[in-house]
Amino acid sequence: MEKALSNRWVLSLFLLPGLLLFTVFFIYPVVQTVYYSLHNWDGVTSMKFVGLDNYVKMFTDDPNFKKAFVNGLVFVFFSLIFQLPAAFILALLVSRKVKGSKWFRNIYFFPVIMSTTMVSLMWGKMFDPTIGLINSILRSIGLESWAQLWLGDSNTAIFAVAFVLVWHHIGYHMLIMYAGIQSIPEQIYEAAKLDGASNLRVIWHVTLPLLADVLKVDVVLAVVGSLKVFEQVYVMTGGGPDNSTTVIALRMFQEAFLKMNFGYGSALAVFLVIQCMGIAWIINKLFARNVARL
Repeated sequence: MEKALSNRWVLSLFLLPGLLLFTVFFIYPVVQTVYYSLHNWDGVTSMKFVGLDNYVKMFTDDPNFKKAFVNGLVFVFFSLIFQLPAAFILALLVSRKVKGSKWFRNIYFFPVIMSTTMVSLMWGKMFDPTIGLINSILRSIGLESWAQLWLGDSNTAIFAVAFVLVWHHIGYHMLIMYAGIQSIPEQIYEAAKLDGASNLRVIWHVTLPLLADVLKVDVVLAVVGSLKVFEQVYVMTGGGPDNSTTVIALRMFQEAFLKMNFGYGSALAVFLVIQCMGIAWIINKLFARNVARL
């Protein structure tokens, strides 16, 4: 067996099925999307080559693109500032060896197993201005003036959707960080305690540095997930009101499948992929630089 595995041709034969699947379901669609982005095509008539016109249109002739781009960054901001710190705190709490921590871990993770459509519909009802739970609670405690058209007001809709995005995935990031914390040897914590380190110092000087690789992956997942958000926006607001919650993934869907403008929709998809890859590369560089300083 070892002799067979050392043979380069045998190894190539074992890798071939996976490589074929990767090529058919990833490489080919990406290449095809890039090809479509260089054409005007409605899915019926023949394609017309336009070069980079779709990309020029994206930055110069699409008034909703800038708004979609900024909204994606808003979701990234909420994810980095609220979602990941809260997930880290929850991971620290459930990693403590106390009675009931396993139940709380399951409770915090429960929203993750719910479908995005289901979560979006549920919160859409809760944000309803007349029968929604949010406004009902505010009215019952005498804060009727705080009741809002949460999803119907362009000033609040983006924040309502961002809140749902954070709530839905906080358990996912908690579990990733929890797994990382569990992998840290207990002896390191004991040594830090013997040296007189407080709990906060242990977290700052022991837990966070040893979680650097896990945090890097988690930050990339959070940022990329925020940039390509689609379902929450599509179900809760449809991009409204007045395109105040539109995002690039939604614009891509609208152009390609509602307006049958596959060329421009493909250009938006290519931009989204490049944006995600670029930000992931920057995050990797930042983490590599900071870890080297530790």
